[in-house]
Amino acid sequence: MRDARDGVADVIKNRGFKQAVVASKSGLTEQQLSDIICKRRRLDANEMFRICEVIGITPNDLFVDAGQESA
Repeated sequence: MRDARDGVADVIKNRGFKQAVVASKSGLTEQQLSDIICKRRRLDANEMFRICEVIGITPNDLFVDAGQESA
């Protein structure tokens, strides 16, 4: 199964978001978001929901590979 942290990184990169903005709007520091993306920190459910809300996706979208199309 794909790691949700990979999905966060992919969406931020592919949609042109700035990590600092996503972190701030999600209630995280830039370092906390960086640590999540680099897998130095786990992503808890509350953080995942807040990040998804900020970047305009559902949590399920985090588990779809960037190259796959949604059904």
